[in-house]
Formats: sequence, C-alpha cells, structure tokens
Amino acid sequence: MTQWAEIRHPHQVDGVPKKELARRFQIDVKTVRRALQQAAPPKRRPTKRSSRMDPFRERIEALLRTDPDLTNKRVGVLLLQQGCDVRERQRNGYIARVRRDLFPKEVFVHRTHLPGKTMEGDFGQSVAKIAGKVTRVFYFVAALPACNAYAAKAYPVERLECLLDGINHAFECFRGLTDRIVLDNTSLAVRRVLRGTDREETDGFQAFRGSFPIGVDYCAPAKGWEKGSVEGGVEFVRQNCFLPMPDVPSFAALNELIRSELAADTARRRLPDGRTVAEALTAEREHLRPLPAVMPEPCRTTTRVVDKFAQIVIDGVRYQVPIECAYKPVVVKLFADRVAIVADGEIVTDSQRSFDRGALVLDPHHVLDLLARKSRAVPEATALLQWPLPPVFESLHRALCEATRKGHQEYVLVLRLIREHGEDRVAEAAQEALRSGSPRFETIRLCLLRRSHERVPPTRIEDSRLASIEVAAPRLDVYDQITEAAR
Repeated sequence: MTQWAEIRHPHQVDGVPKKELARRFQIDVKTVRRALQQAAPPKRRPTKRSSRMDPFRERIEALLRTDPDLTNKRVGVLLLQQGCDVRERQRNGYIARVRRDLFPKEVFVHRTHLPGKTMEGDFGQSVAKIAGKVTRVFYFVAALPACNAYAAKAYPVERLECLLDGINHAFECFRGLTDRIVLDNTSLAVRRVLRGTDREETDGFQAFRGSFPIGVDYCAPAKGWEKGSVEGGVEFVRQNCFLPMPDVPSFAALNELIRSELAADTARRRLPDGRTVAEALTAEREHLRPLPAVMPEPCRTTTRVVDKFAQIVIDGVRYQVPIECAYKPVVVKLFADRVAIVADGEIVTDSQRSFDRGALVLDPHHVLDLLARKSRAVPEATALLQWPLPPVFESLHRALCEATRKGHQEYVLVLRLIREHGEDRVAEAAQEALRSGSPRFETIRLCLLRRSHERVPPTRIEDSRLASIEVAAPRLDVYDQITEAAR
C-alpha cells in the first residue's frame, strides 16, 4: 500500500468519500478502508529477488564452513574455475552476504572488573634498531582491567622464561599480586587444551605459578576478546613505544625507554570517571595481595652433560663451564638474559645469555688452569682469542716467548693473576716489567706485591747517619741473568 498518506489526507481533511477515493486511485474500496483504519504506514514486505549467484550458494557455504578464513576474493576465484561468470563486484557482495548468514556477529556482555582480582597478559611483536641492527622484538604486556594500567618488557625471543620474567616484572610494577591472571592458550604455559576450561599445563609454568600461588584462567580457543584489555594494551604499547622505530644500544635501554613512556602515560591518561590511570592504580594497590619476600625464579630448567671441552650446548649456543665439570651432568637455568649452570648443588658459572645460534659464550678463567698444563694450545685457544685484553698483554706474550722456552706457560700464569688483582693492575705491572727489561711472571708478581705495599706509609728515620745511606734501585734484569745461569 503505497498511497497510505494520499488516501488519508483528502478523506480526513476534505471529506472525500471512500468510493470516490477508490475510483480516483483505481483501487478497491476495502483497500481504502484499511488505509483509513491504520494509524501507521504499512510495512513494506521485502521481495526476495533471485541472483545469478544462487546456483553457487551451496558451494560457497561448503567452502566457508571448511575454512572460514578464506577471503571473498579467493572464494570468487574458486567459483570462476567452476564456470561462474558473474562480475567481481557482484560476486564478492553475494559471498559477503552468505558469510554473514553463516557467521552472524557475536553479542558481548559488558563486564565490570573488580580491583585486585584480575591481571591479563599477552605477547606482541615489533621491530627496533638495537646496537645499529634492525631486530625483531617480542614484548610481554600485562594489564589491570580495573584501572587500565599497563606494564611491558621486551625480549629477543618468546619463550617460557620470558613469559615468567614478564609476569614477575608486571607484579613488581603494580606492587602486588592479583587473585588470577588471564592468558591465551600459549604453548609456553599450556601443553594440551582439554574440555571446557580445563588445561594441561607445562611443568615449568605450573611450578612457577604455584610458587606465588596464583590462579590462571585461559581464554577459549580463538577468542582473544576474553582478555580484551591486554589486547588493546599490546597495540597501545606498539603505538607509543615502537613508533617511530626506537634506536637504542641494548635491550636494557629499550626496556628503560618502555618503562619511562608508560610511566609518563599513566600520569596523563584519564579514565571515563575523570581519574588518571595513576590515581586509579594507587587505589587498586590497596586491593592487591603483597608480593612474596622472594619472587620465584623466572627460568626454564633443563639438564646437560658437559663435553670434553668443558662446554654445554643450549639452543644452539655453546657455554663454558669450569674444567672440573667436564663429563659431568649439570642443571641449566635459562633466564631471559642469563644462563646459570649448577653442578653438585652450587652455581659454577653465571653467563650473559646469547640468542645467536652458533655463538660461543666462553669464560677464559675456566680454562686457564687447563692451559697451564697444556700450554702448547695457548696460541689457538678460543677462549683467549675472544678475550678482549689490553694490547700490553699481547706485547708481554711475545716478549715472554722470546725470553724463555716456556713463554706460553708463563703467560698463562700471568693471566691467572687477574683473578686476584684485577685486569687493570696486572696490565700496569706488565707494562712496568716490559719497561724494566724483565718480562717474566715473577717480575710481574713482585711488582704487584710492591704496589700492594706502597699504600703503607714509610717509617720515618730519625738517625741522620741512617738517612744518609743510599741504596741503589734493584735491577730485575740482573735477577733474570742469575736465574738463567743457575739453569
């Protein structure tokens, strides 16, 4: 009925009879009567029009049910192979309507997050220029949904130890523990997704969260909106901390940049109720549980057997251990930034972690005792070649090889003095020995002993006769001549 308003106006205003209106509009008088009785215009019944794509609807539905991620363009290409000659625009519009019918948009429940109850966590990815090299960065973001505060930390990889370290970092930033954390079904924490909300957790993550203790809820598969606060936080950190691309010397500097950016944002960003995020975070801290006296170690633990070179291989990187541990089993604690190796219940080495496959992380002090016995290997010892010593040590090594038949062995003895006296003091003593013309281990050791006694003030001589006695300065080269003659 399209003439609803035209029928009502002449009848109610001008008093035109119903039969006259029926004759004027060439419709039945019953239609006029219905139009006058209805207070609102009649709803137009949509007419379903046929489409040239209708014969392909079942095929479209089958493709979308098999793989919902197929794009409309890709589905259209597959239909072209089956003889669908419809224009691309019409084809894509029809496929989009079929997709909406198959997968209607989900309706969500608005939630109010209680303070101190929940922390959400997730990883994001970006790039940064670190030490002059464009590097892919994985950053863990934690969010408190009640106050919308964020904490973040960047890592070179996304592994269990990084997840654990990120959780520790977030709790320390927020200065307290929540009752639970919400994560996705990352393989770092979940070994297997069971029925409903049950999950089979990895041993490392279960032991870590049990140390607090703290509850964990995992999102349903492919439903990241169940932790929507941190999903927005991941994008927030990317926009505010990684755009434009930061140029920093190290990951430590990058994390300091992230911390300062988030601290500044917390002080200026406001919530819908008018409070700043900093004010809301201060209020929520009253509801957080206190941090434990000792935070659980954020590390991944594994075991290895030390090889004949007193080294172990972890993630494609070789790490040096003391030679006493050769052929023995050890426990390896992998932290986000370091590697601790435990033998017989004690930490025998704690090295900076490397993520470059094939790299050698060697501690030369661990092999000096072995080189003292196998001095012929000194010129090609990898640990010594990688040791960034001052140039004076190279000069000393050459002088020792020229002065004695056991130059390599004495050079190792000199290097062992660094453990006790430090690199700078040994370098100064070596320089003094070279100037005196006696580049020998005993000379350097005596120089170090003399330097250690120089701090004691000399005794004042009162007797004038003793004060007039002059003692010549010792000549160390004469001492070398005497020892060589004795040999």
